[in-house]
Amino acid sequence: MTGSTPTAPDTAAAEAAKSVLDKGIVAMDSLGGGSGGLRRQFGNTYPATPDDVLSVSFAFTCTGGATVALTFTTVNKEVPSAAGTQVCDGSIFQRSIDTSKPGSLGFSATLTGSENGGYAYAYYAEKKQLP
Repeated sequence: MTGSTPTAPDTAAAEAAKSVLDKGIVAMDSLGGGSGGLRRQFGNTYPATPDDVLSVSFAFTCTGGATVALTFTTVNKEVPSAAGTQVCDGSIFQRSIDTSKPGSLGFSATLTGSENGGYAYAYYAEKKQLP
């Protein structure tokens, strides 16, 4: 019988990637985030940005040497200006995304290379409307 068995997510690599973000991004109000083992395709949708948040900073890091192509949507529309590619070397990829209209904010990632590694991401409130 031939075939492949799925590999378990690399939780140690995911925790290492999360640690990079925790140490690298300071003094910003976190809206949420996550981490996990690398897969061919993954992503997340933040359901609704707060009404007073005008822009969000998205931060992403990964380990393991692969390459990840990132795309973004806000209120279900693609944000081409925020797209980019990140080499999984532990450095931080960061993009500012306009969220002047409240709604969902999401990213999707496509992996090229080995799935041996982890990733972490976070959404941060960047600009807020003054009361």
